[in-house]
Amino acid sequence: MKTLLVLLLSCASLLLAQTTESTPKPVVVKRLASVTWDLDTHKLVWVVQKGAEVNGEFVLSSSDKYEISPEEASMASKDEKRDLGIEDAGSVTDLINLLSLYCAETTDWWEEGSAAQDSAAPQPEPKSTDTNPETKKAAPPSHKPTRVVAPEPKQSPVHLPGTLVADNLGSGK
Repeated sequence: MKTLLVLLLSCASLLLAQTTESTPKPVVVKRLASVTWDLDTHKLVWVVQKGAEVNGEFVLSSSDKYEISPEEASMASKDEKRDLGIEDAGSVTDLINLLSLYCAETTDWWEEGSAAQDSAAPQPEPKSTDTNPETKKAAPPSHKPTRVVAPEPKQSPVHLPGTLVADNLGSGK
């Protein structure tokens, strides 16, 4: 009798375990919604949205704001603040300085001329009489910006649970 009772309980628990495993859990997708470098406060602030992908569209369920203060060598989110360490804070400062330099140089380039002037018909390369490939030299690098055309959009990749993505998941934005 005891053996039968143990067998029934074992089968019941096994059946219960199988039914709970077969129920799929919704996959939570995280995406980077915005990144801001505040020059007044010297803080890097970004927003991570959580949600699910439904029919190729991102459906928002929540969002969290994070901020790093390189001057204080700390990171904060919600009501919690943690120390970053001097090395990490310096790395953030270096990245922001590089991005700021890029923004300044790109602004100068933009203001020097219109896009129509820069994207005019390509200039033909001077023809060389030397046909020996070993003695040919590569053309010097151009100082003009290079126009890069974006590739055709592909299907949204499969997102693993907890994966942070920095795209709009085909939302057309």
